[in-house]
Amino acid sequence: MRLANASKTTFYSRFPTKEDLFVAVIERRVRPVFEQVAKFPECDTAEKTLQTFGLNLLRIALSPEQISLIRMISMESERYPELAKRFYENGPKRGEDALAAYLSDQVKVKRVRDEDSLTMARHFMSLITGSPVRWFVLGFDTEPLSERSLRKHVEGVVRVFLRAYAAL
Repeated sequence: MRLANASKTTFYSRFPTKEDLFVAVIERRVRPVFEQVAKFPECDTAEKTLQTFGLNLLRIALSPEQISLIRMISMESERYPELAKRFYENGPKRGEDALAAYLSDQVKVKRVRDEDSLTMARHFMSLITGSPVRWFVLGFDTEPLSERSLRKHVEGVVRVFLRAYAAL
């Protein structure tokens, strides 16, 4: 409360429950970070665009702040189900929506197959973040990945993704 420069009365009127406080913290920490992801890069090719988007997403997802936030949400979401929902809405969903819009445009110009763009976006984001984030959340990896490792992972995902969804 001292950091917030607020009295106990003001603090508790603003956050009457622990869940309200957690939700506010999540929204404040996640929204600005994923606003960066939602600003979709414009590159010469779909491959470069997806690599840039994927690299930005992975760097954010592997940041110590995001890893600790995911751990906290995992621990508290059973008691406070709104936490996971708010995290998703303010974070990953914004990235999914931005990517889905881009993929819809790629469908129109026949670069990717005409499939559900949101499903394709979710597949891509899962491939980008799945294993690396899981390793850090579970504590298997504790040292940040090198830029080379990040790029290699993202390039591999983009290759697999484009093979799966390239227009025939």
